Amino acid sequence: MVLGIVDPVRFLIDLLAFFAIYSMLSVSLNLEYGYLGIPNLGKVLFFAAGAFTFGALSSRLTAYIFGASLAGLDFTKDNAVIVATATSLLSKNPVTAIGLFVLLLGLGTAIGGLLGFVASYPAIKLREDYLGITLLIAGELMRYVGKYYDPMVGGTLGVAVPSTLSWIEQSSLRELVVLAILLGFAGLTWFAVEKLVRAPFGRMLRAVRDHEVASEAFGKNVVQIRMTTLIVGSALAGLAGALYAFYVGAVVADDFTSGKTFIAILMVTIGGRSNNIGSMLGAFIYVTTFALIRQYKYYFTVPFDLNYLAVMIFGVILLIMLLRRPAGLLPETPSKTVDFREIIKKMKASHKKAEP
Repeated sequence: MVLGIVDPVRFLIDLLAFFAIYSMLSVSLNLEYGYLGIPNLGKVLFFAAGAFTFGALSSRLTAYIFGASLAGLDFTKDNAVIVATATSLLSKNPVTAIGLFVLLLGLGTAIGGLLGFVASYPAIKLREDYLGITLLIAGELMRYVGKYYDPMVGGTLGVAVPSTLSWIEQSSLRELVVLAILLGFAGLTWFAVEKLVRAPFGRMLRAVRDHEVASEAFGKNVVQIRMTTLIVGSALAGLAGALYAFYVGAVVADDFTSGKTFIAILMVTIGGRSNNIGSMLGAFIYVTTFALIRQYKYYFTVPFDLNYLAVMIFGVILLIMLLRRPAGLLPETPSKTVDFREIIKKMKASHKKAEP
């Protein structure tokens, strides 16, 4: 037992896993909200799309690939039987299981990007406040469809997800592989977005955010920029949602409330807008605080659920940040472009000095 934590390894794995998922969500929102200024209050729409895709198709595709019949089985009521059968089939065919996992991640990413493309049309015509409200409503609609249309993800009961890594027999090794996958995707997401915003495209995003009319006057296609950014950010959120379903092992529609969007906004605001490392720092602060409260709430006797204490704490933190450090813990830094010509000159100069 370490600091009251019965299983510190399990605690650390959960902490890092959710940090990886939420850091992907916050970085994708930072691209839209921090760098371009789009108030995407419907971020949960794209996050849920990836999770719903993974939850709705994983068992069905497994049955289709192996020729297993689902006739006479209800996807919701008989979900435990279907998932157990699918997991058993995947455990005996590791190559197929890996291929299915990659396919599901690709589909979750593609569906998220497709919804981002659809959402980009109101982004073209609506002002920021109306756009935020529209996207917020769209996110809630996705949750209600998943909740009340049972064949999608089991309605109010939700569905379990078969393990695509069940072929790894040792459970501790399997958990480490899962964690490595999540952290790897989080690192790749940060790297890709960081390269994107440090390229000329990133400076163009800042220009549109700071003065849209001036950007148009200089010939920038603001419509195309908004569409591209929303598609990329939504695709990354869809990937994060698919990984969320993969790690949790289940998809329940009510888990994807608008609160997920505000959590992402909170992480970006605390860490620092237009700073991808800041977004990841905000995600780490949120996940760690919530995990500690969830861990230690049983040590206190209070007349309310201590989980709500996290909301109070972050509400106070957000107010303090907005009053004292509105730019976040790690404020935006100027974009630096590597001057290769200057590097080559320095290399040549050092080479001449080294010559006898």
